[in-house]
Amino acid sequence: MSELEKKINEQERWKCNQLIIENEQQMDELNKAKRKIEETIFNLEEDLRKGFRELNNLNNENLKFESSNWLENTDEEQERAFRQYLHESNEVIASAYKKEAKKMDEERELLYKKRSDIPWD
Repeated sequence: MSELEKKINEQERWKCNQLIIENEQQMDELNKAKRKIEETIFNLEEDLRKGFRELNNLNNENLKFESSNWLENTDEEQERAFRQYLHESNEVIASAYKKEAKKMDEERELLYKKRSDIPWD
């Protein structure tokens, strides 16, 4: 193998290494973003629980003065609807993350294969 071919192969390996590093950095950023979104949804769920608990307490105070289960039932329905919406949103995010992570893993595997196919001598 000529010196020129060796140099070209070396450059190709370097390019593959750089692309692999970029891929791994993107994967790290994706993981960070996913954790941040999960944390935000968790905090939102906690705030939602607290808010509905407070609303329930206020409704219980109102029930001392008037007898109506309509408010309580409406609040429970809204809480279930919000929880369901957050759960579905979380599933959509998790699915999108898995899809993107799989795509990035496949790209990285192709880069590893391409790099290993480049001759050293």
